[in-house]
Amino acid sequence: MQSKKWVQGCGVIDMEQRPVARRRGMGMLALGVLVPLLWTVMLHAVLLPWPAEQAQQLVQLRTAQRVASAELLPPPPAQAAAAGALPSVTLPLYEPAPRHVKPAPYWLRMRFDLQVPASQTWLLELNHRVPVLVYLDHRLLAHSVPLDMINLPPENLQLGATRLAVNVPPDWLGAGAHVLDVRVGLPGPAGTRIGVPRLGPEPAMQEADFNRRAWLALRTLTTVVSLVVAVFLFSAWLVDRRERLVPLAALHVVLLAYLLSPYVLAEPLLSAPWWRLSLDVADVAAKAMLLAVVGAWALPSVRWVQRLALAYALVGIPIDALAALASQPWLDFSHPWPWWALGSRLGVLALAVGVAAAGWQAHGGAQRFVTLVLTGFSLWIWADVSFFALVAPGRVPVVDMNVLAYAGWALWVGALLHHRVLHTRRREEQLRQELAQQLAQRSEELKRQFDALQASERARMAAQERERLLQEMHDGLGAQLTSAKMLALDPNYSREELVRALEDCVRELRLAVDALSVSNGDLGLLLGSLRHRLEPGLRAAGIALRWRVADAPPLAALQGSQARELARIVQEAFSNIVHHAMATSVVIETHTLHQKGCVLLVIEDDGLGMGAEPTAGRGLSNMRQRAQRLGAEIEWLPGSQGRGTRLEVRLPLQPA
Repeated sequence: MQSKKWVQGCGVIDMEQRPVARRRGMGMLALGVLVPLLWTVMLHAVLLPWPAEQAQQLVQLRTAQRVASAELLPPPPAQAAAAGALPSVTLPLYEPAPRHVKPAPYWLRMRFDLQVPASQTWLLELNHRVPVLVYLDHRLLAHSVPLDMINLPPENLQLGATRLAVNVPPDWLGAGAHVLDVRVGLPGPAGTRIGVPRLGPEPAMQEADFNRRAWLALRTLTTVVSLVVAVFLFSAWLVDRRERLVPLAALHVVLLAYLLSPYVLAEPLLSAPWWRLSLDVADVAAKAMLLAVVGAWALPSVRWVQRLALAYALVGIPIDALAALASQPWLDFSHPWPWWALGSRLGVLALAVGVAAAGWQAHGGAQRFVTLVLTGFSLWIWADVSFFALVAPGRVPVVDMNVLAYAGWALWVGALLHHRVLHTRRREEQLRQELAQQLAQRSEELKRQFDALQASERARMAAQERERLLQEMHDGLGAQLTSAKMLALDPNYSREELVRALEDCVRELRLAVDALSVSNGDLGLLLGSLRHRLEPGLRAAGIALRWRVADAPPLAALQGSQARELARIVQEAFSNIVHHAMATSVVIETHTLHQKGCVLLVIEDDGLGMGAEPTAGRGLSNMRQRAQRLGAEIEWLPGSQGRGTRLEVRLPLQPA
């Protein structure tokens, strides 16, 4: 009895194997999900803490007092004396942009003590997302924007935070108490973010800033590498456009590079709100293309994955574009858009992980396993950064590690498709070599067949030529020898008549030899030989021969033994003139007609004439057949002087 079967992925599995296949698939999915999750947790734990020796040398201000004042100067000392009544704020500070309340600037006041005075230049570092003014002990230290723009909110979307770093003179940092006042300006679309201010000796701050510089270098390198990979993929696709996966993957890598551009560029490429709109649209398109690329690689025969990715892009791009135009903040979860934005992206990434797992289960292989792991890594890093930066900001320090997923994905896509292109090239080269070998074998076989056919054709042509020669000998020389024999046996004929008959036999033989000796297509040589043989007979009949033969190019129609055909035509024409025309002269002339592609041979007498286009007679019929074998045209016309007959033979310049 035939067992029932069911389709899983791209394979057909027996019903008895279904539990085993299901457990195997769940194990693969768990492995592909848990390994990237473990990597993400480890990276989050390793990358955030500062080295203990750096922290001991730096002043980190984690608490502040909030003073409601929109003035451009710090709160006065009297207000500072009532600091106990001011609300306390824990830094870093995260606040979404208010939707229904008009925001106002305020001050954050932070106090710190120094046990010993500064002996060298210190560095103050502050990460912020709004315009800030910084005062140290009521002296202006720094401002993030020009003072005439200090009361204007940021227009463009800000990813991460802007770093403000300023040198502090040593004489400003004596031993004792100090006050750092930071004026927090109006928030932009991304809300308010004030990091933990840090102060310390410049060498220690530079050492502590290594992580930030390393992340910036990694983002810059990833952007450049992504663009290089995209150029390579597009170039490979232009060479061979059969690979539809290549331009899709190249465009996906370009979008990843574009999403990293805010961290690399000093200024936005576009003005508000178009900068945020382009980034949000690129993010949606990148997620959709990730799903499409994974589906095309892992499950190439399953079309619904690409259709679903396209549907998500068609729906998600307009929604996110409208939200960007309306400056809808990501942190305002009272509005449904952030739920849609985060939820749809999470669903697409999770589906990509599932498709990668199904592809590995169906086909196996190290390449599909790495694709599954990298897709899971992209999912967990995105979830980690999105949750701690947007859903629960400020609760856990977070670093935007998406660059790690982007870098891994760009390199892997480049390596994967590079391997695919090389494999295709090697396969094409192998097929080309096999085809060349088969072609060589077929050519050798055809050569053998052609040689055999050519030998057979030569044998056939030789046999045909022998048959023609035998027929010529029989009809021409044979007939005349027979007549001479009859004359010799008849006692009534004189010896002179017998001699003339034998001379006719010799003339016939020489005429045949002369015709066969002209094998290079030389018309003048052939006609000259005929003149030498036939002119005595014309003269004996009282007919004068007028010779007007001009030079003519070699004719393919007269090469080989074909000259014999034309010789018989001329011989028959002269015989008709001698026996029937009662002419006194005959003209033979040639003309080369290049425009018509032929050489015109004319034989014209001044006899009685034959009329136009005669059809009767065996001799004329033979002349037509011989002209046809030459590929020539033959025609009888009235003489040009109103008497006699004009024979025209048109011999082609090129072979028929």
